[in-house]
Parts: sequence; structure tokens; C-alpha cells
Amino acid sequence: MPRRGGKLARNSTAVAVSIVSMPFKDLRHPPIQLGILQRCLERVGIPAQSHSLELAFMDHLHTKTVGSEPLTIGQYQRVATQEFRVQLGDWIFKVPPYAESASDDEEYIAYVRSKGVSEETITTALRMRTLVPEFLEAAADELLAGMPRVVGFSSVFQQNIASLVLAKILKGRNPSLKIVFGGGNCDAQMGQTIHECFPWVDFVIRGEGERVFVEVVRDVLEGRPIRPQAGLCYRVDGLSIAVPQPGEPQVPMDEVPTPTYDDYFERLARTPLRSELWPEVAVLFESSRGCWWGAKSHCTFCGLNNSLMRFRSKPASRVAEEILNMAARYRVLDFVAVDDIIDLRHISELFPLLRASEADLAFFYETKANLTKDQLRAFSAAGVNAIQPGIESLSTPILRLMRKGVTGLQNLRLLKWCAELGIKPSWNLLYGFPGEPPEEYERMRELVPSLVHLEPPGFMPIELERFSPYFDRPTEFGIEILGPLPHYRYLYSIAPEALSNLAYDFEYRYSDGRDPETYTRDLAEAVERWHELRDRAVGSLSYRRGPGFLLVQDRRPGLEAADYRFDGIEAKILLACDAGTTAAEICRQLAAAGDNSVDALEIEGYLQELVDAKLMYREAKTFLSLAVAVSSAEAPPPPQTREANHSALSVVGSG
Repeated sequence: MPRRGGKLARNSTAVAVSIVSMPFKDLRHPPIQLGILQRCLERVGIPAQSHSLELAFMDHLHTKTVGSEPLTIGQYQRVATQEFRVQLGDWIFKVPPYAESASDDEEYIAYVRSKGVSEETITTALRMRTLVPEFLEAAADELLAGMPRVVGFSSVFQQNIASLVLAKILKGRNPSLKIVFGGGNCDAQMGQTIHECFPWVDFVIRGEGERVFVEVVRDVLEGRPIRPQAGLCYRVDGLSIAVPQPGEPQVPMDEVPTPTYDDYFERLARTPLRSELWPEVAVLFESSRGCWWGAKSHCTFCGLNNSLMRFRSKPASRVAEEILNMAARYRVLDFVAVDDIIDLRHISELFPLLRASEADLAFFYETKANLTKDQLRAFSAAGVNAIQPGIESLSTPILRLMRKGVTGLQNLRLLKWCAELGIKPSWNLLYGFPGEPPEEYERMRELVPSLVHLEPPGFMPIELERFSPYFDRPTEFGIEILGPLPHYRYLYSIAPEALSNLAYDFEYRYSDGRDPETYTRDLAEAVERWHELRDRAVGSLSYRRGPGFLLVQDRRPGLEAADYRFDGIEAKILLACDAGTTAAEICRQLAAAGDNSVDALEIEGYLQELVDAKLMYREAKTFLSLAVAVSSAEAPPPPQTREANHSALSVVGSG
């Protein structure tokens, strides 16, 4: 733990293995990779200690600047969660002995400036960088105080350079120490390249580490030659050996232990920043691995999972037990699933167990967007108040190009139901898919004013990621790969071929010469306006049910304010469109209920009038209502009404 003097607490207890999580990682979440691997070692009798050094670094930054302009949690989090696309966090740790020369620093700064990184953030990064060397020496002191024989680094996102430089310091101070790397940055060719290019890294584990890491540690502790393990990189007489990585996952979910987060919470309890950070903390948990949708239809732009695509999940009873035990142990009620996609069985099997606990738990999950309303109600009832539904677009033709398995209407429906049920969806509008029809972006721009009462998206171009179908088969999709993104060359002084093997994100151009920026600019401006309106637009299109009628209030910014009353059959028709339906289906439903007063053609004409009034969304022959249901507690004052004419099935009346 950091003390107020700025030094890290030294571990006075000897351990065989230390496992490290370096900056820049989100401070709000304890590192699950460390927690799992520590348990794997302990259950076979190997003493191990986790080191959540991202917290230690934040304390160091704060302590060393408290007399001037203190560096803040918010500034750290911006680097960790917003500037990862230029890997600013990695660059901050590009210091000796990893990198002796800073000759290209100005070039890198010019590059990140061109990518929209603010001058304030650049100044923050430069300030942080001056404090890195002292932190690294103190971190090495902490680790070596425990006299470990193996130090393992978990590296994902922006943890690579920080891990490499601390590993090199440790190796310099204790050459007999064995250094192990693993994590997402070490998958496939990336891990092999790290092993080949950085000789102070003794082992790299590619893929799942629960079995391999334990066996490597056993070999080291018992003083025997390293036995080849699936996906392992090791050295024989100085030569890098890469054991082939399996194409399928090797670890059953019942072998994955419940993580321990004791080190993280002990540090958190003692940091002077605890009162600011504690309310934001959410515990990471794992209920599944892989992607059941990707195993059937790999989304063209997605580089996640690689060899771990096959879907596996834990039994619901075990997941519930783990969550409740961690809540009790760490006194935290907020949880984040690291799953790439929820196991749909957990909606009916896990969520009732969580509700039955009578604990006020809150969860974040990733999911597909084609959930039913009943499924979303189950989410809400179990405490899932935030999701990442992988929406990506509101255009069905573009979604088909992605192989997403959903439609634009289903995506809109999810956004509406989330607004109704109090679930926050985190989503993006992506653009730049090969072969996409440019006119779809104009159509989405025209749609945005109707949607401002819903959660707005991020707006960004697709990224070309290693392991994605776009990367694996670029010619098939009309893509030409130009090489790693420019920031990699400022972070790694290695040969161009090695850099290409280490990189995860790549530059590219389109075979047809298109420039998506030319046809997405108007939509980008509309989305920006959507964000500007968010605070006063949420809930601005709503409806309330009455006995035989429906009241709709429209206060969406940018549109004319209006109040509507729909009586009788008009109310039934509007409500029938909650999940999206056709005029023909509504006609059948009415006839089944004994109402043959209108035919499908009349219903379609009425629905089109609602589309024109921006109360309804139409996709081909399917109609989706856009108004969000509100409870009586949220109801506005009684409005003046604009009546719907029964005989004409049209929205008419006085202003």
C-alpha cells in the first residue's frame, strides 16, 4: 500500500509467486485476472500475492503533486478509459530502462494531438510521465520484498509498456527471478512476438492461463526443465520456443475459481483517495466465456475471443453463490460481468436467485439487442441497470453486412424498452463498413430527431482488429491493410515485421476508394446534437394508459410540442406496435377479438400517419411505436389533448 510519503508498502511476507496488474487499468474494478490466478496457485499449495499497482500508481501521482496542482482520479481515468485508442497510457510508461531515447516524443505528441487528444490531457500525461521512474523503483521494492521466485504480469489494453519496464527493472535487480506474461495482449502472434523481442520476459502464456501458469510455476519452483504446455512460449539455450496454441479453449468453467480481491480492497481501504474512489467501485465477475453468437456468425469487425470463441458458462447456482459471497466479503453491491455475452439461460436461472437474495445488487452485462421485453423486465428485476447491447447501427442493411443477426427496428425497440425500464444502454453507432450504402446514413440522420428521448450513442469509425474476419480475409471484404496504427512505432523499437505481429489495431483503406467521412458528417452532427439535448430530452415522448384510451405527450426538443388522446381502436393499434408488428397482424389480432371494423389497408394508412407525426418508426411493413410508457408517479400535469378521429383513423384536432 502507498503511504502518505509516496512510497509503496513493502510486502514483508515471503511468497513464491507475485502477480501484478499495472496501470493504465480502470481504477474502479479490481483485477479479475490476478484474483483467478492467485486462487489457482493457492489451491495447489503455492503461496501467491496479488499486487494491484494501478491503485498504487494513483496514490503516487496524488501524493507527489498534492502540494501544487494534484493529479486526480478523473485525469487517470481519462487516460485509462478514453485515450486508449492512441495508447497514451502505454506512452506515459515509455521510460528507462525500457526506452533510453525520447527522440520521437514530439512526433508522438503531434500524432495524438491530430487524433483529438486535448492539450489539457497531453499536459497531464507529461506530468504523469515525470513521476513514473520513482514509482517503478518503489514498485520493484514492494515486489522484491516478498522474495518471490516468479512474477507474473497480466497485460490487457494499456498495460503492456508499464509491465515491460517494471519487468526489466526486476530482472536487472534479481536476474534469477522468472518473469511471466499473459493476458489479452499476449494472444497468438502478439505473445510470441513479445517473447522474441523482449528477452527479460522468460515465459509468455497465450490463451487461458489457469492450467499453464500453474504448471510453469511448479517447474520453476521444483527446479526442473520447463515442460511444453499448450500456447506457452519459453526458451531453450536462449532460443524462443512457441508451443502451438490450441484452436479451442482448454479450461472448463468448473475449473475457474472464484477470484480473490483482498489486495485490491486492502489498498483501497488505506488510500487517502478512498472516499472519492469507493462509491465508484464495482466488482468484476465471470459467468461465461466465449460468444455463442460469434460461434455461429462471427461479426465481421470483431476481434474478440480468437481461440476462445466456443461458449461456456457456469451453472447459475454457482454464479449466484460467487456474487453473494463477494458482496458479503468486500461489502460491495455493484458488479460488472466480464462476459462477452450473457448466457440467455441465466435470465431464467440466475436472475431469480439474485432476486431471492433480497440484496440491492446492481449489475452490468453485455448482451445481444434482440431481447424480449419480458427478458428485459427480468434484467431490471434482478438489478441489471446497465447493459452493452452491441447495437452498432440503426440500419438493417448495414447490420446485415456486419452479420449481427439483428435489425435496426430491434435495436430501436431495445433502446425504447431500456428507457421504460430504467436500464442504461451503452452503445455506439459505427460507420465505415465495407460495402455500406451511403444513403443509409442520411436516413439515420433524418431519424435522429425522433429519437432524442432515448439514450444517445457514441459515433465512431470501425477499427480493424486482429482476429476479426476483416483482418483475416481483407480481400474478401474489399479492404487493404496498410500496417499497424501509427502509435505502435512510437511505443516499440522493434523491426517492422515484428511490430506487425505485435499490433492489435491496423490502418486500412477501401478497395473501392470510398471515404466514409464524406457521407457520415451530417449524421455525426445530428448525434452531437442528440448528446447536447440529452438532459432535457430524456422522457420527452411518453404515454399513459387510461380505461379505453391512451394519452401521449410529445416534448422532444426540436419538434413541435404536442399532446394526443387516442380512443378505442386507435389506442389498441398504437399499443400493438410496442414490440413492432405489421398492419396485417394487427388486423388479425383485432378480428380474433371480435373487431372487424377496419381492414389492414386502413390500419397501415393510420400507422403511416403516426410515422409522419414521428410517433412511429417503420421498417418495410413493420411498425414500432416510439413513445415510452411512464408510471403514474412520473406522469406530467394534465395536458390539453389533441384528439384522434375515430372514423378516419388519423391524428387530427386543434393545436
